[in-house]
Amino acid sequence: LYGDIFNLPQIMEECKKYNKLVFLHMDLIKGIGRDREGLIYLAKKELCNGIVTTKNNLIDTAKKQGLIAIQRLFLLDSAALKTGEQILKHNQPDAVEILPGIAAPYFIEHIYKKLLCPVIAGGLISDKNEIEKLFQKGVLAISTSRKELW
Repeated sequence: LYGDIFNLPQIMEECKKYNKLVFLHMDLIKGIGRDREGLIYLAKKELCNGIVTTKNNLIDTAKKQGLIAIQRLFLLDSAALKTGEQILKHNQPDAVEILPGIAAPYFIEHIYKKLLCPVIAGGLISDKNEIEKLFQKGVLAISTSRKELW
């Protein structure tokens, strides 16, 4: 999810060895613009397989560049749920990451059937039991920085 313009080539090379995909969070990458041109540079130099972003305008650019585009949504209340639904209808990302992860089942129950967009849960996930429950509720994947949960 993060790194800088100098270590991305090494990260990409290492991940290729193990057939892993590299997703960059556009707000966390250091040394490159968080704009259309920065994203096109990453794609042309093959420095990632996809992006995670809260920036609506980058989803379309990523898809046009052949990258996997994951829209990150913060579901804090019912207004955020409505706004998120509109964003997803307009952007049509390849997947959506719901934060906090514990809100993902609510999103699946109320929005998923309308959009059929794969759901990733991220944030506030603290143990393997929570992960199992999220998978049972329809979450496709988990995003966590907690290495013990990888």
